[in-house]
Amino acid sequence: MRKKLLFLFVLCFGITHAQKDYLSYENLTKSLKELDAKSKYCTVKSIGKSSGGREIWVVTISESTTPKPALLITAGLDGKYRAGTQITLKMIDNVLKNDKLVAILKEKTIYFVPAVNPDAIDAAFGAVKMEKRGNDTKTDDDRDGKIGEDPFEDLNKDGLITQLRIEDVTGSFIESPEDSRVLIKADPTKNQVGKYVLISEGIDTDKDGMFNEDFSEGVNIDKNFTFDYPAFEKGAGVYVASEPETRALLDFLYLNQNIYGVLTFGMHNNLSETPKYDSKLASSRIIKGWLEKDSKAAEQVSKLYTQKAAIKGGPKMPMTKGNFAQAAYFHAGRFSFSTPGWWVPKVEAKKDSLYSKLEKPAEKDKEELNSEVSFLKWADSQNIKNVFVDWSVIKHPDFPNQKVEVGGFIPYALNNPPVKFLEETANKHMLFVEELLAAMPKIETNVAEVEKIKENLYRVTIKVANKGLLPTYTEIGDKIRFVSKMKTEILLQKNQIMVSGRKYFIRNSMQADESEEYSWLISGTGKVTITTGCATAGFKEVIADLK
Repeated sequence: MRKKLLFLFVLCFGITHAQKDYLSYENLTKSLKELDAKSKYCTVKSIGKSSGGREIWVVTISESTTPKPALLITAGLDGKYRAGTQITLKMIDNVLKNDKLVAILKEKTIYFVPAVNPDAIDAAFGAVKMEKRGNDTKTDDDRDGKIGEDPFEDLNKDGLITQLRIEDVTGSFIESPEDSRVLIKADPTKNQVGKYVLISEGIDTDKDGMFNEDFSEGVNIDKNFTFDYPAFEKGAGVYVASEPETRALLDFLYLNQNIYGVLTFGMHNNLSETPKYDSKLASSRIIKGWLEKDSKAAEQVSKLYTQKAAIKGGPKMPMTKGNFAQAAYFHAGRFSFSTPGWWVPKVEAKKDSLYSKLEKPAEKDKEELNSEVSFLKWADSQNIKNVFVDWSVIKHPDFPNQKVEVGGFIPYALNNPPVKFLEETANKHMLFVEELLAAMPKIETNVAEVEKIKENLYRVTIKVANKGLLPTYTEIGDKIRFVSKMKTEILLQKNQIMVSGRKYFIRNSMQADESEEYSWLISGTGKVTITTGCATAGFKEVIADLK
């Protein structure tokens, strides 16, 4: 008994130590307000409240209050991924300390929403730790008209909700040959026979044959957005955009027309491998694929990510239904990129170690290493403790005559390393953001050409060009008709008359290095003012003197 208590004490102390630098919502709020008080470039305000009544903070970093082309950086949508919030906090600190970036802020703005789902942050600090992805909304997860009648139970009293493996002839899992701690699906083509049933830690409270199916986990905000909404899926909410967090973020995106692009730290990756143009998906009645010009622009952004910022080796993490990154592109018309920010680095195996044979697999067996095995391999190489609870036998009331073991990964461990490992990735992603800001569209004009036709009659001509690496806004923006178009407008004085030309010209997105010429015939003398640009690319003003 004493040994067991000592084990639990060491385990819990280790967890507390490993998680201590992850901020609670209270400490997150305190940190943001301290930044607001210290820096003249930083302002913090709420864009709404969560289901649990917590403020959703947006950090605006800009030299002035005048709207300028902006990037929106979000994190903390899916409660499972807490590292994104920590990365964004470090990035905010990096921006305010970087003189080069402060200089960029004369022409650009960065918005940070580090915790879109603040309820999930505090859930990680509960007395019993479980991996909760949703907010505080009470949900009927099994749709039986009752809420919370079959929750998780901490059967081994270690303060963690992990998993149960039950030896059963109907089981479809076996121990991984690469690491016996990990269970994998048995592959009949390899003559593998399933041995274990794998379920969450708990009992069948309502005796319906299912385990922990109605804990009321809340709504996962990253499944509640408007594009490709996964109706009736667990965690998606009762209807699209049902949650206050979802609506608050969408309102902020739609109302701030100056937002050029979005970068989301989450459980998807379209930066390491960009969205490919698919004519069928891009031309369907409901567009479900990136348009051709946008796909080409995304390739340029990917090069900034993998080459300029040297963020390589990103995992394949395809987009899922109802997430924010997709809604930002397909419905709001903004360039939208998503990355997990941190992933398990590749590790060289030691000679004669458990993994040494895996480093150079045989030609006939070149399969990707199981992600859980890869994580444990990395954790072992870094001497990181308390990421896995070793399997131990318990008595389970629902399986009285079977061997039942409790164990598995500690909640949040797989996707959220100790904070010290996020320092480098935050620095690299800040370099990427710096490159992305510099690559954004840059509207340039020549000095207005004024040609005197005859007394009091002048021809005014200007050329407008986009000298940035990226277009002025997305191609899909012209289809959804919400993003503000390029506008070139001439303002005359009272004594001036437009003989030929239009007061303003509207055009679609201007691609990189594309240019256009505008001309007017004006009767009268004095100065005329010409403004050109759009909210996502900024505006340029030209003054011509008619004399």
